Amino acid sequence: MKVAFSCRHILPVLLLFFSLPDFAQTPVKIMDGEIDYLFNERMSGREILFLRNGGIVCNSIGKVKYARINKIPEAERLINAVQKVDPNHLAEIIKILPYKGFENLTEIVSEMLKNEESYTSVPLYVDDGEVVHLYADARIQSIKTEPTGKEIITEKFLMKPLDYYTAKIEFQQFGSYYFYQMKNINTVRYKTFISAVGKEKMIAVISIFRYGDNWIIYALGGVDIIRIPFLDKKIDNIFYNRIKAFCVFTFEKLEELLSKDEEN
Repeated sequence: MKVAFSCRHILPVLLLFFSLPDFAQTPVKIMDGEIDYLFNERMSGREILFLRNGGIVCNSIGKVKYARINKIPEAERLINAVQKVDPNHLAEIIKILPYKGFENLTEIVSEMLKNEESYTSVPLYVDDGEVVHLYADARIQSIKTEPTGKEIITEKFLMKPLDYYTAKIEFQQFGSYYFYQMKNINTVRYKTFISAVGKEKMIAVISIFRYGDNWIIYALGGVDIIRIPFLDKKIDNIFYNRIKAFCVFTFEKLEELLSKDEEN
């Protein structure tokens, strides 16, 4: 079974996922009116078909203003978070799941994204076909829960050839709405001596919300990369591949966990 996967406007060097593992493709029933409410004219008919067939829509969009999601209340928090970073490279990932059969979606996502192994087991395909892991190391430094229910994790990551950096991860749920955000809280260096990304200039956000009979999963991953003429394209590729690999693996792992949960 082939994965329904659309990646438009992505440079050929970034198309490294021809042999992705099969996904549990669960078709969804979503009406045209619902599509019109959620997404704007940038969403093509082909992409809508992918989503209806249970696939993933992935795009390199450059700036938030090119996002396919409309300015709806469910997307406001996510969009605002990314606008504060103002990344010069941005990836957009969209998936839809039916609510029925996936009622525990947000709980399973939350537990998965709190697990260190959810980061260190993400496969990343590099130029020569070698499979490495997205994060060579991930170590939770602290966990706290605020009175509002927001959970905050401080975690240290290693993404080779980048140096160790620390990220602040936030999780919060409001009824059937779930919000995840990861942002670096120190400078990210390339091979220990070149500052590649400034403090709070790399972000990944995921919003999950129920709409009608479906769950809408919408993610943005962006970075404001310091421009270095002789390394610019290489660093840019490094970050985009990681954003994409993380989101795709998350969806794959999610459906795997949901399937196990249903069996139990």
